[in-house]
Amino acid sequence: LSHVANTAHKQRGWLDIKSGELLSPVLVPRQIGSPGYQAAQDLIVTTLSQLGYAISWDNFTTSTPIGDVKMANIIATKNPSAAKRLILSAHYESKIVPGGEFIGATDSAVPVAMMLDIAKGLATLIDQQSSTDISLQMVFFDGEEAFEQWTLADSIYGSRHLAEFWERSPDSATVAALSDVKEHRPELERVDLMVLMDLIGASNNMFTALQVPTAELFMQLSELENRLLGAGYISRNYMNTKIPPGAGGVDDDHRPFVQRNIPVLHLISTPFPQVWHSLADNADALNATVIADMSLIMRSFVASYLQLNIDEGDSGKAESESTQADSPTSAPTIDIAALSDTVFIGRLLVALLVVASTYMLVTMFWNRRA
Repeated sequence: LSHVANTAHKQRGWLDIKSGELLSPVLVPRQIGSPGYQAAQDLIVTTLSQLGYAISWDNFTTSTPIGDVKMANIIATKNPSAAKRLILSAHYESKIVPGGEFIGATDSAVPVAMMLDIAKGLATLIDQQSSTDISLQMVFFDGEEAFEQWTLADSIYGSRHLAEFWERSPDSATVAALSDVKEHRPELERVDLMVLMDLIGASNNMFTALQVPTAELFMQLSELENRLLGAGYISRNYMNTKIPPGAGGVDDDHRPFVQRNIPVLHLISTPFPQVWHSLADNADALNATVIADMSLIMRSFVASYLQLNIDEGDSGKAESESTQADSPTSAPTIDIAALSDTVFIGRLLVALLVVASTYMLVTMFWNRRA
């Protein structure tokens, strides 16, 4: 954890609001077909190609209230021959808003930049990953925003198209990587977990467990966050565990995947940022500390989920002496599997207490009768 945190601190400039190489280029209007939209595509493909991700495109034309529109989902897969996928996802286009050029800094320029930051920041560790069981896959959805008013039909065009395609077919990168396989299973069968990020970067960001099936995983994410906070690596808590899982729901790109029984961890700020779907959702609406905190939380989550092997001895060689001296060193390594074991043990203890209490009550009852 300390290695991931210290590395992220040194690379914080990548997400600088004014000049960050991964964030600044997408803080522009990105309506479908616009120069900013094409620039976002170029940034995504160039960055991830250089990191060794296999790029595939899901190009399609769909009917919308303004006529037929060409769209393109971008899929980037590390080690596409792996059996399972951890998917990070967000939409990359921005909404058409009357009266001006809508940027969508929180919606969803920051999530896109965070995904690139995670891939680049963990690149060395991912390259050293010995297991071929699970790999990191990044999905950048097109057409999430409604053209007129949000309905089941006028929204999430890209995710609906990709979920339907993957339900029956493998991704082209998977086919290329497994060229010796005659029959490929549908790509959805390879998905272990999808994480969908949206509306991130505003000062009031808070997140709740919106999906009941992944509520336990959200609690593990909260525990990871608490350890980062306790070690002094982040400024505050963002995961709200006081609200019961599934108490609220937000329609988003996860819908067609949930309908196909894919587990989704939906990280969308609730409440929404105050600038939501307004022209004020620009660079001025962003909080640099929130972006840095959320990026570190998600870097740590991915490293834990993928069980990346972090050799503290080797990592220390890459750190400067001054950075090591000034950084907290007591934070434990986060392990998602270990957290699951902890949850199981806790539940077992509760069950044993219930059994013991019931036995005592029954014994008292029969003693009184006697």
